[in-house]
Amino acid sequence: MARTRREAVNWPTILRELRVVRVADVTATTRRVTLAGEQLEEFPVAGGTAAPFRSEGFDDHVKLLVPLEGTDRPPLPVQGPDRLEWGGAGGRPVAKDYTPRRFADGELDLDFVLHEGGFAAGWARRTQPGDPAWIVGPTRSLLLPAGVDRLVLTGDETALPAIARLLDAWPGTMTADVVVEVASPAGVQDLTAHDGVTVQWVHGADAWVEAVRDLPWPDVPTFCWVAGESGAVRQVRRHLADDRVVPRDCLDATGYWRR
Repeated sequence: MARTRREAVNWPTILRELRVVRVADVTATTRRVTLAGEQLEEFPVAGGTAAPFRSEGFDDHVKLLVPLEGTDRPPLPVQGPDRLEWGGAGGRPVAKDYTPRRFADGELDLDFVLHEGGFAAGWARRTQPGDPAWIVGPTRSLLLPAGVDRLVLTGDETALPAIARLLDAWPGTMTADVVVEVASPAGVQDLTAHDGVTVQWVHGADAWVEAVRDLPWPDVPTFCWVAGESGAVRQVRRHLADDRVVPRDCLDATGYWRR
């Protein structure tokens, strides 16, 4: 059996230097940083031309190369036409994965959960319009699964950029059950509504797992997407695989972070 029913599209690995153009709080716990710059388009690199930015999967990710506090820039890899050489400029940078929340009109939105102690969250708290920013990727997009009538989309606050992005571009050809765990009502976001899509907001990992267990389960081909804190993701995945007998190629579960 294939690992996933989602078709993969690969992109060249490109380092892009951009700039911050806006910073705005989406909720009390999530900050949106908007990036723009000429390197979202084609630009010259050693030995050729870098391809324009592409992101076609709702849960794509870019690596944000984070300057340490008190520094202007991270050590950067050397860009070739289709690959990077890491570690040649004073070591490897701190690189954190983030889903492009939106890419349109020459702008890229990244959403950050403002937890304490994270390198990238600290950068999001400090950064201001005009600051430089560096990203790598996406290097691959996974398209929507073929041959399913229903999606189950479930995750915590770190999964919201992917879930919200998919609902913004909802294909309208299937139904969906969405369960999102946030720490408190202050983390609830406005999501695009669609016929046939139900959304539940819950608070706490235990409530998240129970809400998924309590979902109705119609006898239709269903693809399940799960992301968030690794321990809770394991519990949700185990329920879907063992109790709901979701086939392996219809179950995509990713731990984004650990407690």
